[in-house]
Amino acid sequence: MKAKYDFRVMPDMQGKGEGTLYPQIVSEGTKTLKDIMHHAAHHSGMNEATVIGVVTYLEDVLAEYLAEGYNVKLGEIGTFSPSLKSRRVKDKKEIRAQSVHFDNVNFQASKKLRKAISIKMKLERVEPYRSFRTSSDKYTEEERFQLLTGYLEKNGFISCKSYAQLTGLLKGKATSELRKWYFERRIDKEGRAPHIVYRSI
Repeated sequence: MKAKYDFRVMPDMQGKGEGTLYPQIVSEGTKTLKDIMHHAAHHSGMNEATVIGVVTYLEDVLAEYLAEGYNVKLGEIGTFSPSLKSRRVKDKKEIRAQSVHFDNVNFQASKKLRKAISIKMKLERVEPYRSFRTSSDKYTEEERFQLLTGYLEKNGFISCKSYAQLTGLLKGKATSELRKWYFERRIDKEGRAPHIVYRSI
């Protein structure tokens, strides 16, 4: 089975062009432990109960070792390592132990795994109906602001979802544009995420 891909646009941060296209896998979904158990039962001598036992044990030991500050290398799969977070400071003397917390788990795939994927992976462009959606370019930014102004005059406030529907932008870009205008003091906002709405100043 070939992996599907399509192109996304990386915005030009300097605003001097339309951005650069880059390829990205179009996911076929997520394989779960149940899928691995089924695969193991048909392609190896292990039964499903054995697979569950091994994975459950790995989950517990992985959490234990990472919590103790170790990196964990799982064979030729890759290495897991813990990361931390704290409030932003400019001087380490300002940091208090209570403000440092676990953040996330980083994963670095092994060279052998990356090579195996590279050899096995066969790519083809995804069918048009499954391609990534892009924001509409029907309106310029200033035209969208005029649409927004008219909407606010009539309705009083607007949500990110409604603004996306009004302009044809994807929700992420619609949210970014409303935030940009808020910080430029062209519009105001009220409420807290995920219930923020924007209104005229």
